[in-house]
Amino acid sequence: MKYLILGAAGMAGHTISLYLHEQGYEVTTFTRSYFPIGKNIIGDAYYNLDLLSKVILEGDFTVVVNCIGLLNQYAEDNKQKAVFLNSYLPHYISDLTKEMRTRVIHMSTDCVFSGKKGNYIEDSFKDGETFYDRSKALGELDNAKDLTLRNSIIGQDMNVEGIGLFNWFMKQSNEVNGYSRAMWSGVTTLTLAKAIEKAALVNLVGIYHLVNNESISKFNLLSLFNAYFKGNK
Repeated sequence: MKYLILGAAGMAGHTISLYLHEQGYEVTTFTRSYFPIGKNIIGDAYYNLDLLSKVILEGDFTVVVNCIGLLNQYAEDNKQKAVFLNSYLPHYISDLTKEMRTRVIHMSTDCVFSGKKGNYIEDSFKDGETFYDRSKALGELDNAKDLTLRNSIIGQDMNVEGIGLFNWFMKQSNEVNGYSRAMWSGVTTLTLAKAIEKAALVNLVGIYHLVNNESISKFNLLSLFNAYFKGNK
């Protein structure tokens, strides 16, 4: 199988690229700066859409994994860019590959839901309230060829300025708070990579929630980080 990973230098993208490469798949990565895994193509989807289109049309990929996105406050501060990357781009890629063998696996987020109700299922009303939440909701692919995975992920980030929970925690030197009633049901970036591999093999389509078997409080999650990565058991 041939994979094209968009946004391969991000927290999700670099783990997905590394895992699939280690499994023996042919991996091409699309990043804004040099990336050492697979065949790397440097470009910016926001400024170089023609280049990205050319790569997809000529690459004969089995799967395009879209990990490109503008997160949280960055989306709020750059609304035009957020709409382009989070909302428009996934549908553009899906339309571009509509008559090709290439399938799209698109990364969405559990933030399309506000969390006020809880126990959301795939077809629950998307009640996310922030600009980021709504821009990601608009970008979801729900058709008979492509796949959208809604998830919340943790993992290491190549970018030292990454805003993920794990990166944030590992930078802390003093005591931090962990919310005992804030529950998390997400997965690690490695689990996400394995799920993408399986989904591609079985040709999974539509929208799916990618969650773990048992939710955990943010307090207990940080306690695990503290024990296993900082050695404070």
